[in-house]
Amino acid sequence: MNATARDARFGFRTAFPALAIVAAFGAGCSSPPEETLLSQFFRALAADDRVSAAGLSMAGFPGGAVESWEILESGVVTEGPYRVPELRQEETDAEAARDEQFKIFYDFRQGNQDALGRILDRRDGNPDVAIGGRLGEIAAEWDAHAADRRRLVSSLSEVQMALEEERRRAQRSLLREAPVDYLTGNISEQEVLVRTVEEGAPREYRLALIRYNLQNQHGAEVPARWIIAAIEPTTEDAASR
Repeated sequence: MNATARDARFGFRTAFPALAIVAAFGAGCSSPPEETLLSQFFRALAADDRVSAAGLSMAGFPGGAVESWEILESGVVTEGPYRVPELRQEETDAEAARDEQFKIFYDFRQGNQDALGRILDRRDGNPDVAIGGRLGEIAAEWDAHAADRRRLVSSLSEVQMALEEERRRAQRSLLREAPVDYLTGNISEQEVLVRTVEEGAPREYRLALIRYNLQNQHGAEVPARWIIAAIEPTTEDAASR
């Protein structure tokens, strides 16, 4: 499959080297947003300007000193939902489910204190000991409640981590402070494949780019920029660094 057919199949624009970009500037053409972002990012890395690099990327660069770089493939830009409102509702629902289970677990313990004490004594030093009869039934019910509790706590933690990550991405993309919990809109996403030269050797990385297209409660657009959401080495030597 030739390069043109491959790019069409996977939704990538034809790659262009840095020299072609310079020529485009000379002709009065603006640079694609991914080129502008990556130029700023690699310039910050070259200057060891970690503050600027961190402002442009949610991920640290996993490679070494970059001598040169070029974009090999630029994926098509896709649109997706802004997930903070959805995740906030998921957090509320998960908290309610956890609190309800905690109440059930508390009531169960209060109603079976003597039996649970005997179960703990039996299991002391041997948590897998077999317990029969009614005491065994209570032990099984207790174990089920404990498993539900762990599952609900874990589920809430996962939602909270996803929500916090989405908030951080939105705040990084926006060009001014805004109450991200109360904004609406969508996101734009794009993947690019980049080749770098590090210590004379070529390396390749796949970068996930994202931009938050959000409006405030009055419908006014909040200025935003593209940022790097993730950087994944695609060559073994880069991945092993």
